[in-house]
Amino acid sequence: MKFEVKYRDAAGRIGVLKIKNKKIETPVLFPVVHPREGAESIKRYSQVVITNSYLIYKNEELREKAIKQGIHKLLNFDGVVFTDSGSYQLYEYGDVEISNREILEFQNRIGVDIGVILDVPTEPNASYDKALRDVETTIERALEAKNIKKNFACIATVQGARHLRLRAYSARKLGELNFEFYAIGGVVPLMENYEFSTLVKIILQSKKYLPIEKPVHLFGAGHPMLFPLAVSLGIDTFDSAAYILYAKEDRYITPYGTLKLSDIKEFPCLCEVCLSYKPSEVRSMDKKERTNILAKHNLLVSIQEINRVKQAIYENKLLELVESRARAHPSLLEALRIFYNSNYLRKLDPITKKSAFFYSGEESLRRPEVKEHLRRIKNIESSERLVVLADRGKPFYDFYKVGSSKKCRFVIASGVFGIIPIEVEEVYPLNQHEAPRILDKAQRKFMEIAVKNYSKLYKEVLIDDALNIKLEGAEYIDYTDIEKDFDMGFKLRAIADYIYGSGAGKILFKKPRAVFSRTGRIRYAYDGDVLIGTIRASDGFLTLSIEGAKRLIKAERNVVFVGERAKETIKNRSVVYNRDVLSCSSEIKPYHEVIVADEEKNLLGVGKTILSSLEMLKFKHGIAVKIRHKNKEYLERNLIF
Repeated sequence: MKFEVKYRDAAGRIGVLKIKNKKIETPVLFPVVHPREGAESIKRYSQVVITNSYLIYKNEELREKAIKQGIHKLLNFDGVVFTDSGSYQLYEYGDVEISNREILEFQNRIGVDIGVILDVPTEPNASYDKALRDVETTIERALEAKNIKKNFACIATVQGARHLRLRAYSARKLGELNFEFYAIGGVVPLMENYEFSTLVKIILQSKKYLPIEKPVHLFGAGHPMLFPLAVSLGIDTFDSAAYILYAKEDRYITPYGTLKLSDIKEFPCLCEVCLSYKPSEVRSMDKKERTNILAKHNLLVSIQEINRVKQAIYENKLLELVESRARAHPSLLEALRIFYNSNYLRKLDPITKKSAFFYSGEESLRRPEVKEHLRRIKNIESSERLVVLADRGKPFYDFYKVGSSKKCRFVIASGVFGIIPIEVEEVYPLNQHEAPRILDKAQRKFMEIAVKNYSKLYKEVLIDDALNIKLEGAEYIDYTDIEKDFDMGFKLRAIADYIYGSGAGKILFKKPRAVFSRTGRIRYAYDGDVLIGTIRASDGFLTLSIEGAKRLIKAERNVVFVGERAKETIKNRSVVYNRDVLSCSSEIKPYHEVIVADEEKNLLGVGKTILSSLEMLKFKHGIAVKIRHKNKEYLERNLIF
């Protein structure tokens, strides 16, 4: 099995799973099908299904057919077939009449694409000792599985009930065994009881210790209201029996919750089921037909939500989707707050995005973009005096007609980012954000704290009297009385520091000069007559030229070091593959601007990453860096061209 990541947002990823001769795109939902009923009705909507190999094994007729024909013919399904091992029956009834070795060998014999060890699921409220025994048994079975010849992608499942120490222990031990695929199990009761906060803690703890380069499945998470949050945490695949189980209870699934058929006057959906029938017509059907109709809708709306999540990743709007879905239930909102309060996304969330940052409530103040900004402004060269201005409309430079210098720094007090130095306002996400003009209480408090903390760095502080921020020792001014000041070199150095780290600006610019576009924005950044880089219009990032990279490589900032094989790939395909990455700067995040060099620090090119530093060191498949400019002079001299 091969797994590579194509697009990123938060910890969510659109990836490609290659299993045998089949290819599927993640995130993906595996609909549960009964082995006796097959998957004929699923073909039209899904290329993947999950069924239970233990049920097949226990039924003599099904077992013989599966052994003779293979699982795909038994189900009448050509796509990817994922089989559970009987762990659910073990959880429900306390015992199964098969060993771990037997069910693994049976899954192999019937030709499944993805199979699972016979892990021991533990009820969430079980004691620590009981959960520990089950975890140890699961680890023993995983060790046994590694010594069994298998022709399928094998899953090891993290267990540990609600005990986070055991989840970490289970994930670490299983992660050391290098399985092709991992799963998080034993969480269905938590989801049924809306204990989403505990679920988030379990996922965070498990993902922390599981190999980041391996796909992760979440067992039993079949309700679409959970998909955006789970994917943003790094879950790649799901399975769902909910679509049929809910249908049997006359329950109608939506992305934001579940409705009783008896309460529905109009279907709030435009799937083929809801366009074909009225609620009253479905209610009048016999039980079997009504169940089939509702199950079809429930499956369609679940798959549709997965597609919506994928589109959000493409557009870098996943966290906006997560926040909107969190408003559907207080338990989801609580879970989101726990997620945002962790530092999990610090190195995983892309440093720049295609879409603007949308403020949707106080939770947005805890997003990784805000935390990253407050960290990055500390890298910028300081000034002698601070002037804090109100947000009267973007772009701020056009409104105030000022720019910072060594003498005076102008910043905007922001209800979204706290402090925005005016010299970096065009860099994502500062100018690329939208929020209501009227601040809520959380925004005002956040802004006041940010201003007070930032002001501690300055002996002289002037504050726009319109802000109504009380700060001891500060002078209050009318914004129309501010002195006009501007230093182009200070601005260019600040942009470099903000993107590439403290001191980068001084390394790149000794005699700074800018060339402007027709819209009045900086287009090219020079040091004397040397082109250092281009200011990208979409996000304000300084993208380095080869000459700029030659200067910054000495400081080893944002550098990806690669092996000899990468030189040929750079020449022919303008990419660097993960397999060729030897080491890299720890600060690199997805979509970061980076320098690519060989082991001797010879510059090979500059470009943009797909993954974070941690990920590109672990993944063996897929692209690490897309090269923008090659160092042809060096490559030609070394007979590459």
